Amino acid sequence: MAAESLVQMLEEIAVGLKAGDEEVYGWLREQLKECGASEISVELAMGVIARLLPEEAQGNLELAEHYNRRWAH
Repeated sequence: MAAESLVQMLEEIAVGLKAGDEEVYGWLREQLKECGASEISVELAMGVIARLLPEEAQGNLELAEHYNRRWAH
């Protein structure tokens, strides 16, 4: 039962990432940080994930990051 729910969760994460869902991308980034990954490791992992996504999703995430940086200042 637990394995099935883990598979379902991973599938939902994959679908969100493929769609360029910035909330899923941000959530995944936070999970890596909470697991003790260094800032450099998190950025490298997120960069690899972003490169593996479909081109449309990459564009959506880049746009979301641009707006997040813009509003953070």
